[in-house]
This record gives sequence, structure tokens and C-alpha cells, in this order.
Amino acid sequence: MTSRTNKRTGRKKVGREIGKILLSVIICAAGVAMIFPFLWMVSASFKGINDVFEFPIRWIPNPVSTKGYELLFSGKVPFSVFYKNSVIVAVLGLIGTFFSCTLAGYSYAKINFYGRDKIFLVKLSSTMIPSMVTILPTFMIYSALGLVNTRAALWIPWFLGGAMGVFIMRQFFVSLPNELIEAARIDGASHPGIYWNIALPSSRAAISTLLFLYFISIWNDYERPLLYLRSRELFTLPFAVKYFADDQFQNYPAIMAANVCMLIPIMVLFFVFQKSFVQSIVTTGIKG
Repeated sequence: MTSRTNKRTGRKKVGREIGKILLSVIICAAGVAMIFPFLWMVSASFKGINDVFEFPIRWIPNPVSTKGYELLFSGKVPFSVFYKNSVIVAVLGLIGTFFSCTLAGYSYAKINFYGRDKIFLVKLSSTMIPSMVTILPTFMIYSALGLVNTRAALWIPWFLGGAMGVFIMRQFFVSLPNELIEAARIDGASHPGIYWNIALPSSRAAISTLLFLYFISIWNDYERPLLYLRSRELFTLPFAVKYFADDQFQNYPAIMAANVCMLIPIMVLFFVFQKSFVQSIVTTGIKG
């Protein structure tokens, strides 16, 4: 009986190991399939117009051509101007997102004011309102304030944060021990002091995740530039890339070069904050 039990246990272990190996192979294959279009885009950006769609694919261009990038940065409005516009909008939007979401998240998690949970529920339910519903009234307000054809129309909505960002920070702050907050209160610390000296230093992973997710949304925002911008000098990268693609609709290397330039900041920030992003998902969860 003991030998049979050992054999069964051994078979189960072997089966689990085989399952893990197969799962790893599937995940690796899926990863390769997902990165394939990006690698092709980078390769195509360094090819000539007639070499983009050659088959079989030549992954390493021969000869290497930089005409697409030269055209990109030597136009009437250089691509660097669009980069500057996107950076300004992203930085201002993220500054506001940081303070708005962390302050609100801390308040909903650690300050027991009247109607706290009901107000938070109402705020969270606002995420179910389709953005298309608010386009017209928002445009009318911005037009009345003279914000049409200005960068302010792009970063103000992000500066005030959002319900999802507040939810992320609230979930993290809920996980902070109440004993730590009470000890600080006994020592004479106020809520602003606890927020700045205790809550924020303890939530670096969650803040990194928050800022990264909002950076992607701001960086890839196409709807607001389409609605509010009229001058080409104010275009941000998503709208500029679309405009450039329409202007150079047969110059695929130049179009691919524009997309590569737009994706570089996202790729860099992802690898920089990857550990914080994973740590936040593991430690935060859905609590409270």
C-alpha cells in the first residue's frame, strides 16, 4: 500500500511539473506573439519604402535607412514640438493626479467623517457614466471659459484626478494599520502630517502604479486634442501621429518611426516601475 501511495504521489508531482512546463511554454509563446508587432514596427521604421512588406520578413534592415526619422523631425512643425506639448500636459496632469487622488484616498480610508462610505460609493459609481455623455457639456464649459485651443483643456481634467485613482489609493491606505495612525495621533500629529510623513512614504508602490496608469491615459489621449485643439503647434503626440499618418499615408517607414517615438516613454517607464507595479498589485488587493 505504501509503495502504491508513493507511486501515485510521484505521478501527481510529475503531472504538476509537466503542467507548469506547459503553462510556461504557453505564456512564453503568448509573450512572443504580443511583442511581434512591436518588433516589426521598429524594424520597418529603419527600412526603405519598398522594403517594408517584403516576405519573408527581414528583421534586421539591410541597408538601414533613417529617412523616416529625418522626415519626422524636419517637417514644418518638428516632432519635438509635439513631444514638448505631450510632456507638458502629462507632467501637469500627473502633479494634480498625485495630490488629488492621494489626499482623497487617505480621507476615505482613514478619516471617519459623516457619510464617508456613501459619498465614496457615489464617486465610484461615476465611473459607469460613459465619457460620450459628458463631451458636449464639457465642451460648452471649456468654450465659455476660453480654454478651447489651449493646453489647459487637455491637462485640467487629469489635474483634478479621477474616481479610479482615488479607488486605487483608498484601497492601499485601508491596508495601513490603524494602530500606526492612532500612535501618530497620540504623539500630536495631525492628519496632514500623518498623510505627508507616514501614509505617502508607505505607499510608494501604489503611487508608482497610479502615476504609471494615468500617464498612459494622458499620453495616449486622442479624444481631447481632437475636440479642443485647432493649432498644429499645440498638437500632442496621438493627434500628431494621426495627422502625420494622413499626410504621409504611403510612407510606412515614417509612420512606423512616429509610432516608435511615441511608444518609447511608455516602454521606458514600464521597465523602470515594473517592480513597484507588481508589488502594488500583490499587496493592495481589494480590501475594505
